[in-house]
Amino acid sequence: MKELDVCAVIPVQQGGNDLIRNALVPFGEDSLPLIVWKIRQLKNIFQSNKIYVSSNSKDILLLGEQEGINTHFREKSLKEENEGCFGDVITSVVREISHDHIAWVSPVNPFMSEYDYRNALEAYEEKIIAGSYDSLMAVNKVLDYFWNDEGSINYHANKSQELRSKLAPTYRVTNGLFLRDRAAILNEGYFLGEKPYKYEVTKLAGLDINAQDDLDVAISLSSLFKKQENEKNKVVFLDFDGVIFDSVIEAYAMALLTTGKIKTLNEFDIDTEHAKRFVAQRYLVGPAWNYYYLLKAIEDNHDLEFSDYLPSEAGIDAKEFQGAFFATRQVIRNNFWDKWLSLNQLYDGSDQFIDLINKNKNIVIVTTKDAETVKALLDNYGLKRAIDIYDAKSYEQFGCKSYFMDDYIKRNKIQSSIFIDDSIGQLEKCKWVKSLQLHQARWGYVHPNEYLDNKQDIINLLNSELN
Repeated sequence: MKELDVCAVIPVQQGGNDLIRNALVPFGEDSLPLIVWKIRQLKNIFQSNKIYVSSNSKDILLLGEQEGINTHFREKSLKEENEGCFGDVITSVVREISHDHIAWVSPVNPFMSEYDYRNALEAYEEKIIAGSYDSLMAVNKVLDYFWNDEGSINYHANKSQELRSKLAPTYRVTNGLFLRDRAAILNEGYFLGEKPYKYEVTKLAGLDINAQDDLDVAISLSSLFKKQENEKNKVVFLDFDGVIFDSVIEAYAMALLTTGKIKTLNEFDIDTEHAKRFVAQRYLVGPAWNYYYLLKAIEDNHDLEFSDYLPSEAGIDAKEFQGAFFATRQVIRNNFWDKWLSLNQLYDGSDQFIDLINKNKNIVIVTTKDAETVKALLDNYGLKRAIDIYDAKSYEQFGCKSYFMDDYIKRNKIQSSIFIDDSIGQLEKCKWVKSLQLHQARWGYVHPNEYLDNKQDIINLLNSELN
């Protein structure tokens, strides 16, 4: 699709010394005027020559000039504009700006972030340019009980009161952003059409500073906003098996059941010499069919040369084994779920990863395991929030973790990312991904000569990067 010619317009009128919608109020750690705060946000999304501040205030226009953006002088005062039609205000501004599409941006919504604007522009292309909507507005979706002077509006205020979750949603216009093509704005005199797309933002992004209490709330929430912005710019990708959990016992049990060496899990014994030999070579195993050759290598006393013994492709027997292996696992999962989960063991000290996940929303799991199992295991060990888990289905879709992570980084405009995996081979495949730091979990499935419990170093690194 051809790149859209979109500009951002910041309409600002000063109404004396009161606080109401005062874009000169200092805000944030650096006490920047709200108008400067907003200009600097927008400069990370738009070129400076596509940002306009529109006002009759010399102070506001001077700040715009100092920030290197366009200024538009409005001859009418705030009082004069308030006495007229708001549509006339919109068209008088837009008429002087010759870009195809107009983003009408409020300067007193400081928490409408760069992330929100980028996503809104993408939604505009998808929903308006290529879709059936005619404009876009930023809203807060609200599920709540409302009254007017006549009574309750959207629920029965009696014994039949509906659950909040069953209410039809209403939408609060935040005034933070409106997007529409210039020609339509001038033709209809308004920045919304008959079918606007409701672009949902968080309550924080929807905060509109109209009075002193709004400003007090905004100042108190500025540290939360900063934390959320850091989370949006950064992401940690965590492998699961070999980093948080050790699944070698589960794999060994399933392999024995598949080959008939044991008939039930009650016969399973992890403390045998055979088990120790299996575990010792686990670091060389990739696809499940590898287990067929590992068991065979142990039987033939070739397990110490397993790297040479393992073929590059599965034979007929190995393919049949793999199908039976997954079928066996499914039977055990379906009938002995809790016992099966217990075969997957949390590494000593890996509870710290779960603590990190609970405290930071910008951590995601990238694994070839299934999401249901991952979620259940994390829940059993104290997971307290929903987490994105990109599992075997995502792996099949992208063909490699590197392609998935590259797509995730680009799609979410991530500036800094870290990937923790125990497989040096997997890490090598990811070296080409931009903005991705790679670190090996050497307590996982690694060659005995390479083993090192560097878990605390990794935890310290993640704490440093995320905070």
